[in-house]
Amino acid sequence: MSIANKVIVFALIFFISIRIALAGTSGNLSGKVTDISSGEALPGVNVQIIGSGRGGATNAKGEFLVAGIVPGKYSLRVSALGYKPVEVKNVTIEVDETTVYNLKLASEDIELEGITVEGKRPLIDVKKTSSDQTFNRDKIDQLPNLKGVEDVLTRQAGVTKFGGQIFLRGGRANETQIMVDGVVISRVGSGGVSGDEANDQLRELYSGAGTTNAGVSADAIASVSTSTSGLDAEYGNAQSGVINIVTKSGSEKYSGSGQYRTDSFVKSASFGERFFAASFSGPEPLTAHLLPALGVEIPGKLGFFTNASFTQREGPHSFSTGSFYNPLRRKVRFGGFLGSLLSGLGFTFSDRQSNEFTYNLKLSYVPGGVDRFAFSYRVNLISRHPFSSSYFNRDRYDSTVSDLNADAFHTLQWTHLFGTNTQMRLLADRQETRWDRGIGNLTPPEYSSVTSLIGSTLDPYYDGFRDLGSGQEWFRRNLVVWKAKLAFESQVHQLHFLKTGFEFTYEHWEETQLTYPLSPARSTDSTLGGLYRGYGLGRWVSNNFPSFGGIWIQDNIDFPGINIKIGLRYDFYYLGKQVFDPAFVKLYESVINDKDPLTPFVKAEWLDKNSFWSQFKSGEFSPRLAINYPISERANFFFSYGQYRQFPERFDFFHAPLYDSTAQLATGRNYVGNPALRPQKTASYEAGFKQLIFEDLSLQLTGFYKDIFDLISSQNLELSGRKVSRRVNLDYASVRGFEVIVEKGVADHWSGNVNYSFQLAKGRTSNPFATQVNPLLAQLPREVPTDYDVRHRINLILGFDVKPNEDFELLGIPLSNFGVTVLWAFASGSPYTPYNLGKTIQDAYLANTGSGPYTSQFDLSVRKGFSFLDGLNLLFSVDVTNLFNRKNIDMSFKSQGLNTVTGAPSVFGDGDPSNRNLINSWGGSVGSGSSFAGQVSPYLFGEPRQINFGLKLQWN
Repeated sequence: MSIANKVIVFALIFFISIRIALAGTSGNLSGKVTDISSGEALPGVNVQIIGSGRGGATNAKGEFLVAGIVPGKYSLRVSALGYKPVEVKNVTIEVDETTVYNLKLASEDIELEGITVEGKRPLIDVKKTSSDQTFNRDKIDQLPNLKGVEDVLTRQAGVTKFGGQIFLRGGRANETQIMVDGVVISRVGSGGVSGDEANDQLRELYSGAGTTNAGVSADAIASVSTSTSGLDAEYGNAQSGVINIVTKSGSEKYSGSGQYRTDSFVKSASFGERFFAASFSGPEPLTAHLLPALGVEIPGKLGFFTNASFTQREGPHSFSTGSFYNPLRRKVRFGGFLGSLLSGLGFTFSDRQSNEFTYNLKLSYVPGGVDRFAFSYRVNLISRHPFSSSYFNRDRYDSTVSDLNADAFHTLQWTHLFGTNTQMRLLADRQETRWDRGIGNLTPPEYSSVTSLIGSTLDPYYDGFRDLGSGQEWFRRNLVVWKAKLAFESQVHQLHFLKTGFEFTYEHWEETQLTYPLSPARSTDSTLGGLYRGYGLGRWVSNNFPSFGGIWIQDNIDFPGINIKIGLRYDFYYLGKQVFDPAFVKLYESVINDKDPLTPFVKAEWLDKNSFWSQFKSGEFSPRLAINYPISERANFFFSYGQYRQFPERFDFFHAPLYDSTAQLATGRNYVGNPALRPQKTASYEAGFKQLIFEDLSLQLTGFYKDIFDLISSQNLELSGRKVSRRVNLDYASVRGFEVIVEKGVADHWSGNVNYSFQLAKGRTSNPFATQVNPLLAQLPREVPTDYDVRHRINLILGFDVKPNEDFELLGIPLSNFGVTVLWAFASGSPYTPYNLGKTIQDAYLANTGSGPYTSQFDLSVRKGFSFLDGLNLLFSVDVTNLFNRKNIDMSFKSQGLNTVTGAPSVFGDGDPSNRNLINSWGGSVGSGSSFAGQVSPYLFGEPRQINFGLKLQWN
């Protein structure tokens, strides 16, 4: 498409967007009201959603639609002149979904026993055009040892956890967009290089957004939905899917909870874990009680929800606790303008291997029936020092690097309602993220000067464990992000539901990375930018101001026999003026070109687009199409096609090596970013079928296929006397598979879900760094299975719950306020590369052609509550993960002990694969090679059995 045509199409989208679209944090309610005797449609019936401030009336066909409802549980009141009113309780509204309730009214002269109905949301929405999965609060409460979003996601179809990251339907980890209350969480993956060669690949392999860093306590989550295909045009910069997290809002009356969970009571099944959480919500007391008592009335309602949580764990394996062990004492410091007040609380803690503190504050103000304001403040502090990434320094805990992440979010939203079927939303958000990595609290001048680069060895006993020196990397990263979003949605016609809007993001990303800070071979030039000038053998400095955005329009055409969604999105990215600076251009060209004057000179490729407008008009369109064909009120077919664009990581664009000499930099991992990179593209197809088998049992079958183009890879440059690589759009991948989901709704206190996923995920490489680690992979002309390709996966959830106000007998035993959940997770083995002695180019075809052992894990949760006084409930729980203590292989650590000859973990006495006649001695003396313990790390196996005991007090 020519630039002129792009501008014309963009202008059309823009002018239409001034009128109408947004979803992301709200849901809809629709249905039909008929006469119970005649079955005729009833027009003009009043429909009210109690507690939401929303309502409407039925049209001439007896149909109603109420849009823009905050997710949660409500009562639905339906009334009409001459008819008995009906109240439906426990109406559940989900994010981005339309809940359907069809009701029948009886005239006042008909005698009926009672007119109150217990609401029951249908298991399937026959008008939904995709296979989205949603876990509401009822499902979330059933999961054992729940701490965060990741514990919810791993129970859903199409979700794979590998290497500490979440992968949706075979895409890379950083292809997933994470949203909290409609705001995208901006993350920067781990680029750069590491001085700790043993763990380079593990740390950088799957750079992307870790879902565990969403910064939301499990107790604050209202719902989690996962969309892996058929995305609305509203969603951009995401190739594999969107994870939408909606947090709780203030309630009509005061309620709260406090809980504590620990595994310390059973030492044999303890990971040194403890979890604290507390929440409180209700009407804001100053305007709700104090001011009215003084005769001052504030119009509208102001509510709040606040939550805090703290989690610590040592994990199944611990460091040495000898005299050298000295855990850090940290103080929680909050960011943002509220941070100085909260930081004064003086909360401190001693580091364990994993530590996370979260705080959430959400204020909502409804001055009248047409406006709603919301402000949220969230902070998240994570410090990690995992045994797995520091195993080879297991006796020198203080000499290994640890990570500290701190996030602060401020979000302001305004929603204005135009009648019952139209809304506008304006969103403004500021995020500030700091990521520090280093040795405790040491600064670069205080680092150890003992490195393997100056003739010394870190492992004088040659047993696989380091006894000298320390980790040799330090970096600090600061990211400040401003976001703005304006959007509308409207039922402009009986057939047309329009959504449109635009969003813009502006960032300031600055970073200093150092490797080997005190190396004698380092450059001491203090004019080089960044922090701690004059330190670092490798030195990478970034200071960039990129911006990007999108604009979209979508029409949901609801014909009587078919539902069609047609959408179009336009995305653009502005690199910022830094990459056009002559000094940056000169540096880039000097790095990628050979010093040999006979070699053709390669120029920077992005210089012809040096203004915001030139890059804006060079954006790309992404069409979306979704079709739903309802067969009946109990079944439907759906199909979707979409093109999705995603911009590369920031360091893929901007990473600029300020030191480029492999004479000292032995890792050979030096690379340069490329501002000329194009967006990565995915063409996704999905087709499926949903069937309501019984009123409480549904079946969903879904097939999918994805082509992924222009994936980021590393191009190794053959330069005279230098080793360097640069980022390029080179890789291709494809994913195909199907999913089966059977869901049982709550009936007779039982509920359940079983899902099966089959997928084939293939690509030329699994991550952008792969060809740097193994240059042979760059010569692969065909796809091979990716590291995170899990062919078969099964999740089973079976729950039994009796509410506090219910009576139930099981085998003659009275049960009340009681619950049990059983979970089973099965996965086939992830790929590995079988051992081959030749190591030729042809042998690269063997990459990931072996399949590791399968994994299987049962989890159990048992809950018993005791109600007392008025509205108090004391809940005791026992959560057992890996109930049968199975030794599952964690294939993300396959290089740390998997025998690539047998495909099983190495055992003592295995032969040396390079010499079939030699039995490996696994010796520990000088010169004899690594010990068995150094070759087969304990974290090759997944976590053993863990038993947590919990206590939770709830009141409302």
